Amino acid sequence: MIKRYGRAIVVFAIFVGVCSAFIFRLVDLQLINGQEYLDSSLNRVITKSVVKAARGEILDRNCRPIVQNRRVFTIEFNLSAISDLNSAIDQMITIFDECGQDYINNFPISTTAPYVYDESFLASDSSVESFKEFLSDRKIEYGAASEVVSDLVDYYDLDSYEESRAVEIAAVRYDISNRSSGSYYIFASDINIETVTAVKENIDEVYGVYIEEEPVRYYTEENFASHIIGYVGRIYADEYAELKDQGYSMDDTIGKEGIEKIMEEYLRGTNGYKYAIRDVTGTTTDIISNEEPKAGNDVILTLDKNLQMIVEDSIENVVYEIKDVHGEEAATSAAAVFLEVDTGDVLAMASYPTYNLETYYEDYDTLSEDGGDPYVNRAIAGLFPPGSTFKMVCAVAALEEAIITPTYTYRCSGLYDYYQDITFSCFNSTAHGNMTVATALQKSCNIFFFDAVRRLGIDTFEKYGQLFGFGQKTGIEFSDIESPGILAGNTYRQSVGAELMRPGEVLLAAIGQSDNSVTPLQLANYAATIANGGVRMVPHIIKSVRNSDTGEIIMETEPEVAADLELSQSTIDAVTDGMVKVAQSGGGLYSAFRDYTITSVAVKTGTAETTTGLPNALIVGFAPAEDPKVAFAVVVEHGGINVGPIVAEVIKNALSYYFSNMDSLDSVSEEGTLNP
Repeated sequence: MIKRYGRAIVVFAIFVGVCSAFIFRLVDLQLINGQEYLDSSLNRVITKSVVKAARGEILDRNCRPIVQNRRVFTIEFNLSAISDLNSAIDQMITIFDECGQDYINNFPISTTAPYVYDESFLASDSSVESFKEFLSDRKIEYGAASEVVSDLVDYYDLDSYEESRAVEIAAVRYDISNRSSGSYYIFASDINIETVTAVKENIDEVYGVYIEEEPVRYYTEENFASHIIGYVGRIYADEYAELKDQGYSMDDTIGKEGIEKIMEEYLRGTNGYKYAIRDVTGTTTDIISNEEPKAGNDVILTLDKNLQMIVEDSIENVVYEIKDVHGEEAATSAAAVFLEVDTGDVLAMASYPTYNLETYYEDYDTLSEDGGDPYVNRAIAGLFPPGSTFKMVCAVAALEEAIITPTYTYRCSGLYDYYQDITFSCFNSTAHGNMTVATALQKSCNIFFFDAVRRLGIDTFEKYGQLFGFGQKTGIEFSDIESPGILAGNTYRQSVGAELMRPGEVLLAAIGQSDNSVTPLQLANYAATIANGGVRMVPHIIKSVRNSDTGEIIMETEPEVAADLELSQSTIDAVTDGMVKVAQSGGGLYSAFRDYTITSVAVKTGTAETTTGLPNALIVGFAPAEDPKVAFAVVVEHGGINVGPIVAEVIKNALSYYFSNMDSLDSVSEEGTLNP
């Protein structure tokens, strides 16, 4: 009986203790600290935000980094938490102006009077149509920029602000409508620490404005391989319509040009998410849960980074050297390509003038108006008459069709007067005397090739030009910007509705004039085809793709044969002999290569007439002459005459590096890491 009462007392005591604790907690919550807890709950919010994934790195063939990532501060708006959006934008613009910091502005109209449309916007039909649709949705008529600005100020209820500030706020409101991702909008990216500090000091006045971090591109070298790498940018409204079904958000970054665009599906990472508790200042006080972002895959290029730098520096130096000789109007641009003969790997591909990827958007307006067109990749999109570098096409065709033999001679008197009504000449009407195909290449004798192509006929000549890849794209990955060029012949004439080629035009076609127009890449691949015994490869610049976490190679480009010309060895030997002689005594590049001992070379120069200005200067070839490994082409627009030794400096610098470092050019391990 006593035991029963004892147990009851214990149970009752426990019950009283629990109730007391509960009552005490209620008193604490409701009476003692009630206001504090209420304020805390009102000043905290749970947010879900995107954690941006880093893009994969871009590496050279030896896995040396070309493009990496760095983390930067961004200012992000939580649109669902901001009660007065115009006021929030106004305060952020004020802070940014005081700090001298730029914020994102994609408004197609200038934000200062007089209001005008941006020229790049007007040049894009899709951008104009997208803007018209944006205005139409708000019942605003597309018209004069000043009227559109006024209507948008009214639409966004900005009449209480000064005109200049009202337009700036309207510009941000426009961008929010086109680029916000759900409830979030990135107002500015890559901001400096001064601006971060200023925003932190004022952030409690603008609820819903957060300071975040995101990865952005970092370029290991300035002005390096810009035309190849390409640039990235935020998704435009007209792009989002196609990309939204692929998992992109409006504020994601995508590749816009070059490798960044071509390899977007590999370079793109997978964004993560985080659920966080933020206080009134937007500071994250606790992470409830998160999903880590997954970085994109790394893209390994065929380029050798060091060789690329040498070639880029060399063509720039050559441009300035030629200007010293011929004046400022000379050497307006230049391009060079170096290929691995047996694979088609692009070892280096340079175009000058160039631009800085780091400041692409800041420089765009200025450089777009630059007469030098620095945004054009002249190596694959620039078109140039090939001049005498084209004579190997005629030589191969004549040899293969048995029009001539390697020992056949033709006497050059300096003039070609086969046709009674017109006479053609060698350079300066020089009489070369008896010429074989090899010595005709060495001396660049026009007369020899005039007679050869006359006997061949334009259709047969055109057939061989096609076999060498002229008048068509090479197949390199830059298909969207690569030019097919023009191969002189009746096929082209018929395609444009012009009259068929006359006899005199046929003669000029054989020496790289007439309608002929080629890219430096086509010329390099043409030289590589001769070096490769008549096998033309598809040039490529993407070597492989590797998983950035594991190093596993998940895609690899295999060498691809574009065409086998099935040339006889005697033809290859005769043409190579002529190209070797160009660098020997009596040849046009003897002075350039006389003391060059790194390797033997087989080369051909060209001086191609243009419609305006000085002629273009060209050199194509391969090395070593007896066992070719690398082929090349260098073109200097309006380089003028007698500059072959200057242009040859590009080739000598590149070959000196290449043949001194051959062992390192293929030193990537199976895991995709740089071997020692």
